[in-house]
Amino acid sequence: MHLHAIQAVRQINLKQWPEDFGMTVIADTAAHRALQDGEARVYLFRSGVVGFYEAPPSLQSRVLARVQAEFPPVAHPAAEEITLRLGDRDGVDKDALSLRQIDDERLLLVALRLAQSVALELHEATVENLLETTFTLMDKVGKSGRLPGRRSHSLKFLASTSATRTEILARLAVLDNPDIVWEEPGLEFLSRDLSADLELSSRFRALDEKLDAIREGMEVILEGSRHNRETMLEWIIIILIAIEGLIMLIG
Repeated sequence: MHLHAIQAVRQINLKQWPEDFGMTVIADTAAHRALQDGEARVYLFRSGVVGFYEAPPSLQSRVLARVQAEFPPVAHPAAEEITLRLGDRDGVDKDALSLRQIDDERLLLVALRLAQSVALELHEATVENLLETTFTLMDKVGKSGRLPGRRSHSLKFLASTSATRTEILARLAVLDNPDIVWEEPGLEFLSRDLSADLELSSRFRALDEKLDAIREGMEVILEGSRHNRETMLEWIIIILIAIEGLIMLIG
């Protein structure tokens, strides 16, 4: 048995998109929607990830095509898969995830954690690009002493960094235990095992540290730019005063 997830689009607005693909809705919140058709399960997540369990290829193709027709698809979709098997306990083994029973609560929890991992991969790529751009800007400023391009472009870049952090916090909630853990006693240990195995917390903190570095670097650049502009204005004022004094002397 396998459960896999794919980053089909950047986000799915579940509140305004009540699509069920003709399946039975077994869970529906602002963050996720779980659908059932016999043994098959489809999971839609606000983060833009779609999960499948025991879903035939035709159903997967239909769901992905519909989602990507409704929302802008990502250029390079990331995907992950986890193998499930029945066991004596709930926990992560070397080659599979052991579950005491295959029920909707456990499947939803596994799908949610896997979706968080896939979505983090997308954000990891985004943050690496932001970090590379920051290094390039700092190198140019270090060589020329000037901020390349317009200051407004740098402000927009700084704003996009803050937007990325907000998006990660709001849509992924990596550090929070899912609501289902509190609703179903006994799932907390499984949730922790999955989070640890997928390295969700450490990956999130690494992203957060990189975003801090980007923000600090851009703030230094913008502060230097502001100082240069103030110095330039001071010189303009001095020159204007000198010109006025010269005119008065000549007059």
